[in-house]
Amino acid sequence: MDKAFTFQDIFSKNFLKSYEFEGVTLNQVLIALLFAFLAGMFIYLIYRVSNNTAMYVNSFGIALVALTMITSLVIMTITSNVILSLGMVGALSIVRFRTAVKEAIDIVYMFWAIATGIAVGAGFYFIASVSVLVIGGLLFAMSKITIRESAFVLAVSTTGQVSQKVLEDILKAEVKKYLFKAKTTHAGGAEYTYEVRLRNNTADFTENLSKVPGVAGVSLVGFKSQNTL
Repeated sequence: MDKAFTFQDIFSKNFLKSYEFEGVTLNQVLIALLFAFLAGMFIYLIYRVSNNTAMYVNSFGIALVALTMITSLVIMTITSNVILSLGMVGALSIVRFRTAVKEAIDIVYMFWAIATGIAVGAGFYFIASVSVLVIGGLLFAMSKITIRESAFVLAVSTTGQVSQKVLEDILKAEVKKYLFKAKTTHAGGAEYTYEVRLRNNTADFTENLSKVPGVAGVSLVGFKSQNTL
C-alpha cells in the first residue's frame, strides 16, 4: 500500500528537488513584461477617458501600469520555483498599504490591473487580451451612457466667523449634490473646497454664500466639459 502524502513531505529534499527552478529565458521575461506594459497602458487609457471625478490624479493611472507589470513579475517568479513562492508569500503577507482609496471605481481598476498581471505572468496571454478588451469596452461604454451633470469645484474663503456646518446647510438647500474635498486653515480663517453639482445649471447660490457673515470670497470653477444625456 502506498504511503500517504503528508505536509512534512513538502519540506523533504526529494520534494524540493522535483520542483527546482524551471528555466525562464530572457525572451520570455521581456515578452511578458512588454505584454504587461501594453495591457497596463490600455487600462490606464480607459481609466483616463472614463474618469468623471473632479480630483483626477495622474499618478494613480501610472501606478496601474506599474501594478500590472509588477504582478506579472511576481507570478513568473512563483510559477518558476516553489521555494521562492513560499518565501514570497510570506514576505508579501507582512506588507501593509495605508493609502486611502477615495473613489470606489479606483478599487475596480486596481483589481483589474492585478488580475491582468496574474494572467500575463502565468502565460495566459489570450485570456489576458480578451479580458482586457472586454472589460475595458464595458467600463468605457458604462461611463458614456451614465447620465451626468456638469460638475464644479467650489472654493469658499472664510474669516473664521462661520463654521463648516453653516456652509453645508446652505449647500444642501442651494445645490443638487455636494462633496467635501479639502480644508485649508490660515491665520485669517479657512478655505473650504467642495465638488458640487448645480441645480438647473445655475450659479446664483454663490451670491447667497458671499452674503453670509464671515465669508470673504466664493469661487466656482468648472473642471470638465460634459454633455448631459
